[in-house]
Amino acid sequence: VTYRCNRTVDQETVDLEILDLPCKSSVASIESSIRWADGFLLLYSITQRSSFLEIPQLKTLIDKTKQSLVFPTVLVANKADLEIGRKVTTEEGQRLAKDLGCGFRELSVAEAVLSVEAAVFQLIRLVLDQQRPLPDRRSYMLTVRHALTRKLTRSKTMQW
Repeated sequence: VTYRCNRTVDQETVDLEILDLPCKSSVASIESSIRWADGFLLLYSITQRSSFLEIPQLKTLIDKTKQSLVFPTVLVANKADLEIGRKVTTEEGQRLAKDLGCGFRELSVAEAVLSVEAAVFQLIRLVLDQQRPLPDRRSYMLTVRHALTRKLTRSKTMQW
């Protein structure tokens, strides 16, 4: 299912297309969706260890398909309201997020819409940061080169 909307994040209006994939999608379908996406929210349930254990394989598939080790990704632990049935600790989630180079959020979709929005906004900020153009490398390198040349010239003319 694809959801379309726009949101304002940090005074910038962003058009969103959110693709929600079913858990049992084919690898070809997942790869096609990965190529389409600019960022990823990887969700698992804290009450279902198997969903947590699938995350590293999915992240590897994303990295392989996108051919990049740095891609906007946030790991989301869902069902934080079901503490009694917890099978995955917060620390395990945080450690996995760190190992995979992802942001991390633990929340309850059923209880807190604002926490879901915060996770989406976190991802949007990561995507926007990645898409912003870097300063012109050539002009930056020329500035550094001129500064070093001036410093070296000054050093040669100084009496020690």
